[in-house]
Amino acid sequence: MALRLWGPLRVRIAVMAAAGTAVAVATVLLAADLLGTGEAENAIARAARTVAVSMAERLEPPLAAGDHEALVRTIRRAAERGGALLVVVFDHNRRVVAAEPVATPPGPVLGAWPVGDDDQIALTLGGVSVQASFQVIRNGGDDLGGLWLAVDRRPIDRALGQFRVRALIFAAGLVALAALLAWLAAGRITDPLDELGETVAAIGRGELATRHPVHGPEEMRRLAQRVNLMAEQLESTRAEQARIAAELDGQVRDRTRQVEQANRLLLNISHKDPLTHVENRMGFERELDKYLSLCRRSGQPLAVIMVDLDGFKEYNDTWGHPAGDQALAAVGTALQGRARASDTVGRLGGDESVMMWIP
Repeated sequence: MALRLWGPLRVRIAVMAAAGTAVAVATVLLAADLLGTGEAENAIARAARTVAVSMAERLEPPLAAGDHEALVRTIRRAAERGGALLVVVFDHNRRVVAAEPVATPPGPVLGAWPVGDDDQIALTLGGVSVQASFQVIRNGGDDLGGLWLAVDRRPIDRALGQFRVRALIFAAGLVALAALLAWLAAGRITDPLDELGETVAAIGRGELATRHPVHGPEEMRRLAQRVNLMAEQLESTRAEQARIAAELDGQVRDRTRQVEQANRLLLNISHKDPLTHVENRMGFERELDKYLSLCRRSGQPLAVIMVDLDGFKEYNDTWGHPAGDQALAAVGTALQGRARASDTVGRLGGDESVMMWIP
């Protein structure tokens, strides 16, 4: 199973790409919305002003003639044709002289002559969003009055709403696409790293013969080469350690054999008489204990012969110590020549020798 060590990094890359794209798209959409809203506001304002100017031109004759009925007919036709939702006409004294449709009250804003340059205003009239434009009605250089004309803003508002919805859908798709592309692009980085992680894990488990394929981008090739070099060095080190361990094991076995031989030699020396090559007192006592234990278990008798050389001191003093040693060695040889393989011959000290056996 693949070791997905770098999976979280891949997720972070995708999330960061999506977040960055979202910020960029949001910035662009905000700027576009501001520009679009501004353009829409200017467009609806220009449309309202155009209709208001046209309406002022049509209302100038009846207003100059004081023909109220013609004035009402003119603004009523404008309202019926849908060019205006509300028309409020003022005379030169800035008093309202006509308003259509009558069922729609102009309210405090449109029912008054504007103050200053506030000749464009967006407001809600009877639950409907409208754009109102004020236009002075003139005859030559004389001001005959003025009018407020309100047009429906709902089409432009709907268009802006649709634009924003489409922009949000586009932004969401763009962010999702950026995240997907970042995920796929990150996979080209993290997948080789995961594969390299599997190789390193295998080497860590002791599979030092494992090698990683050298392919892909230059960085991955360098990493693979270094991992392979590490594996080769570890494998070489292990082989060298095995060789050294084998040598040490051989040396230990050799030393063990030498120590065992030395111990046997020391044991033999400690229990053998160097002159006669028979058991010394210590060796004889050790063998005596064995014989006694065996005789007690089996009920067999034990035979012992003690040998003492008469006049040995005078012989040794007369002929010298070498001659005395030869005599003692001859006694040991004679006793060994008469003994069986299971019998024991020993020298207790001086010229005293002993032979022990089970009859």
